[in-house]
Amino acid sequence: MKNAKLLLFSLIVAALSGVIYRPCLASWSLFFGILIIILWQRHVRFFLIGIILILPFMIYFFSDVTDLKKQAAIVDQKNVQLTGMILPDNVSIDGDGLSAIATLDSGIIVKLYWTLPTQQIKCEWLKRDNVFKFNATGDLTRIRSATNFNQFDSQQFYATKNITHQFSVTSWQVEKIVSPDIFSCIRYQLHSWHSRAIHNTDLLPKPLREYSQALILGVTPQALYDDNPGVQTLGLIHLFSVSGFHVSFLIMMIIGLAKRLWIPQEVTIVSLSGILIIYFIFAGEPSVLIRAIVAGELILWQKIHHSKFKSYDIWAISLLISLIFSPQILLTLGGQLSFLLTFCLAFAKKLSFWQTNLLMSIVSFPLIIQQQFTWHILQTVVNILAIPVFGTIIVPLVMLGYFGQSFSIIVDSANAIIHFFAMLIDWLAILPGNIVIGKMPEWIATLLVVLGFCMFCREKIIVSYVRILWLLLLILTIVSIRRPFTGEFTTFDIGQGDAALIRTPFNHTVTIIDTAVSYTHLRAHET
Repeated sequence: MKNAKLLLFSLIVAALSGVIYRPCLASWSLFFGILIIILWQRHVRFFLIGIILILPFMIYFFSDVTDLKKQAAIVDQKNVQLTGMILPDNVSIDGDGLSAIATLDSGIIVKLYWTLPTQQIKCEWLKRDNVFKFNATGDLTRIRSATNFNQFDSQQFYATKNITHQFSVTSWQVEKIVSPDIFSCIRYQLHSWHSRAIHNTDLLPKPLREYSQALILGVTPQALYDDNPGVQTLGLIHLFSVSGFHVSFLIMMIIGLAKRLWIPQEVTIVSLSGILIIYFIFAGEPSVLIRAIVAGELILWQKIHHSKFKSYDIWAISLLISLIFSPQILLTLGGQLSFLLTFCLAFAKKLSFWQTNLLMSIVSFPLIIQQQFTWHILQTVVNILAIPVFGTIIVPLVMLGYFGQSFSIIVDSANAIIHFFAMLIDWLAILPGNIVIGKMPEWIATLLVVLGFCMFCREKIIVSYVRILWLLLLILTIVSIRRPFTGEFTTFDIGQGDAALIRTPFNHTVTIIDTAVSYTHLRAHET
């Protein structure tokens, strides 16, 4: 990539965000690695300009971290009275439990919980689709961190959304909010329509209901993973996140319709620019969608001004803007996969279809292992085959089924095909080949991602050595995880108290002690 100065600048800013928000060996290594590449260019002017441009981002990140730490330091309070507002599409009801994301009048965002007292009140809340303000009394507490290592950490997860506390409501009064200005009025109305659209999907059969919520409305319900375990096992989660794929589909659909209606291209492009922003707000303003919206706007801008952006410049600009709106986006799996996979597409312009998909699979492999600890050997093949099927068949069928709710034959036909697709994915997921790897160190995962890109560079000598190094590093990592060189003694929470784990080097013996009852597993060759 020649003259990729903007790309290098965006990468150093991204690495800087990792160093500031979550300093570790991996983030520091990335930062110094990119810095060395920049210094290797020997462009003094670019280096000095880069430092000047990086300073505002550094100040912004440090200021945000400081505010987040001050917010996290707020002590737990019982029977405290708080006021704020809640967007209707941020409300979720499961059984008699209501949860929501609430913005307090002080500007702090909290996770709110309330137990619905009666079935009638629950029905009223299910019909509620207006933005409302509340005056509530309850307990404000810090979101708990994971009690065990390698467990899902709610505290860390919500911190990426600038949420540090939860509020358990004991009593409250709610009322419809009055929009203070025209922009807020439009924004609130779009969120109300979004909430209404989510409620309308309750009339659809499964799995069309969950597919519609994920692919059209940008809401990924837990039922999608519960009812379709193959989606997670085979690493198809990225297909159900509203992203560049869906934005591109929306742009192509509107441009195609406008051509058939003889609408001038200039009018179509200007209208599309507004539609993309409206769709972003309507979809719930997810941070992972910012990249796709920015990229879409830049592509439309090119068509109007007859200019040409390089694909990696578009990627760099979308990354910088995303970091402004959501500084911790690269600390989430969705953000990592979104930017990493789209970078693969920009990087692999001269690669074939199969090579491009293989590259995307190789670089996403370490990130998925970091979250799931497992890998299915069919994952690469299924992804390569599922992506075109998803784009040409599943997404159009989901849109047809959702917007054709008035016609039962359309809904039933679309749902039958989608159900067959879901069953096929689940069947493939239960085939032998799901390998348990375990927790991979972050610095090794980062190194595997970098080496994955190096596998597809132009220098064949480098490629051959890198492939051997990648495979050797992966094998050694798996062996060290399955057969650790050192012993371990640790305690962990099992819900009803603590248990202890004792294992000797190379896992020759593993002993679990739980309330004076121990279980020892001996290797076959020792018994």
